[in-house]
Amino acid sequence: MPPVNFIKVLADLSMASHQHKMPPADSWKAPQDKGDEARDSYVKGVKQENWGVGFPAADGIVSYFATQDPHTYHFNSASTITQIYKQFIHTMIDATQYAFNLWKPTLMFQNIKINGPVAIGSKGCLKTTADFFNLFKSFPGHAAISGGKFFNDWRDAVGKGVSECLKKYVDGVTVTGFPWYPAFAAFPGPMAAPMPNVTWPLIACTSSGLKDITDPNALKKAMEKNLSSGLKDKSNDKIYASIFEAIATSLSLGFLMWVSTQMVNLVMGTGNIPSFAPPVMPAGPVVNGQNIPAPGNLMA
Repeated sequence: MPPVNFIKVLADLSMASHQHKMPPADSWKAPQDKGDEARDSYVKGVKQENWGVGFPAADGIVSYFATQDPHTYHFNSASTITQIYKQFIHTMIDATQYAFNLWKPTLMFQNIKINGPVAIGSKGCLKTTADFFNLFKSFPGHAAISGGKFFNDWRDAVGKGVSECLKKYVDGVTVTGFPWYPAFAAFPGPMAAPMPNVTWPLIACTSSGLKDITDPNALKKAMEKNLSSGLKDKSNDKIYASIFEAIATSLSLGFLMWVSTQMVNLVMGTGNIPSFAPPVMPAGPVVNGQNIPAPGNLMA
């Protein structure tokens, strides 16, 4: 059962690309513009060792912020706030991976119609018995950063957004006449014994919701929709949009790699052979057969 994998550095690079300012642009005024005394004090404080050129924060850190000034205090602030935002973003990615790898084994096919070797399933033929959002909330790593006043609101916005997108994908999956059961073309008996399908790539099972999990913009919008307007209004420089975009960028590529490599197997099919009449007709095709729903169809 291959787990889904997300590349966190893509989220880091996405955040860094927005070049949010530290301090914020609407509140920054250079001290040297406030008169001689402020200018002299600022210049004295900006000695070689106090400038960010030699500051080690860049060592191994992709900073999410561009500083208004190369002074070390600005670099210190950018580094500190970057670590806080990065911890949240990486935890949300880890929580998604944790929940997904528990949720995926519960997926199963149902209401598959089998005629001869051909299997057909309309929208709704793939279902799950698990609640992705509850699994997301149960991620143990949340405890390490849950002290923030609005942490639950931000966490739930991400979890609900991802859950909604995954549901759209699952609900849209179809099986469009695949030769899953070659032995059912001419089976020697009155009823075909339960038999697994031919292993098949999931990507071939088209879904109207594929874009919802592979397009970062769709995932981002789903997360934004689940964050209250009050928190959006309080979010300086609309940084919430950059945070959700960063998470969505990592998740969308991970989901695309999963869909592209995941195989469908162990879809057990059976059905009657009405034309079976030995010795005249010692074998015949399955007619109006069906599958036996059971979790684990996406285990391979």
